[in-house]
Amino acid sequence: MSNASPTKSQSRHRAQAAPRRVLGVPVKFIGFWTAVFVPFVLLALIVSGAVLQAPQLFAALLGANLVGLVVGRDYKR
Repeated sequence: MSNASPTKSQSRHRAQAAPRRVLGVPVKFIGFWTAVFVPFVLLALIVSGAVLQAPQLFAALLGANLVGLVVGRDYKR
């Protein structure tokens, strides 16, 4: 006969994984949509010539886009 109740280690593992799942969904959501919208902002900066005036902003947005790509890659899978 098998025991239907989970062992202490299994229930502890589930309890530790629950906050990661709860926090992971909003983080992936933000990462995904950051990766979607930031390229449009970058394109607008390039077209308007503001990249020459604020290269730090361009670099920060480019970095945010890369982070968004990595963090949001598994959103809605």
